[in-house]
Amino acid sequence: MTSNEIGTNIIFKKQLGLNLEIDQKYVGLKMKENNILSFNFRVPGALKDEVESYFRRFKLGEPILVDIGGTGDIKCDFKGISPVIKNKDEMDKYFLSATLQEDKQYDPMEEEKCETCSGCGFH
Repeated sequence: MTSNEIGTNIIFKKQLGLNLEIDQKYVGLKMKENNILSFNFRVPGALKDEVESYFRRFKLGEPILVDIGGTGDIKCDFKGISPVIKNKDEMDKYFLSATLQEDKQYDPMEEEKCETCSGCGFH
C-alpha cells in the first residue's frame, strides 16, 4: 500500500496491545453530536462473538484508538455497546453497535509547528 492509499480495515486498539482488526465492509460509521462516533457492525455469526467480546472488555470512559484504513489513530473514549440483534431477513447476520466519543482535547499550537519542529523557538 502506498502512502496515499486508504486501506480496507479498521483497527480498534485497546491499551496493552489488544487490537480488533475488521474489514470495513462489516462496519458503518455515524458521527453524532458532541463528537460521538457510532460504529455499527453487521457481521456474520463467525465474527459476532469476537466483536462483542472485544468491546465487552472495555470500561466506560476507557481510552481507545481507532485507525480507519491506515489513516492514523483517532483518540476516543469508550461509551458503550448495544445488545447483539440477529437479522431476521438474513440467515447468519448480526447487528451490534459500539459508541465512542472522540477526544478533542489538543494543543492548538501543535498545528502551527513545522513538520520537523523539536522546540526550535520560532513557534
